[in-house]
Amino acid sequence: MKPRHIPRHTADRSTAPRTGAPIRQQSGPIPSPPPVYSGSWRATFHLARLGIEIRRYGWTTQLHVTGPRPILRVISKAAPTIGETVSVIRGNGAWWYQSSTGLWLARCAHTGPAAEMLNIILTPWLTAASHPHKNDQR
Repeated sequence: MKPRHIPRHTADRSTAPRTGAPIRQQSGPIPSPPPVYSGSWRATFHLARLGIEIRRYGWTTQLHVTGPRPILRVISKAAPTIGETVSVIRGNGAWWYQSSTGLWLARCAHTGPAAEMLNIILTPWLTAASHPHKNDQR
């Protein structure tokens, strides 16, 4: 079999085939696909485990399984208006805990680091709420 002749303009990928103009590369970030949310049973299981772990830090939790997807509300006993909502998503080949701000806390297999991250995120808010006049000038 005789090799097929490839015209020069198609063999050279640095120029457009008919015009000879350089091909422009796309700039900017490549958009990632939207997150895949877990099924109800999987999210409930992982969020219940996280709820047990975060209560060790003194937070109150409420697991909500109604609605479009299960969520875990992490709330302060001292200031019930301070808290965070956590859901479960799939990304990078694993299931992750995700905060309401979109921050990936930790893999669902690691509830300890996820609870610690939530505590680190929420503690400054609780401290600021318990000392409302700390930064006031007199």
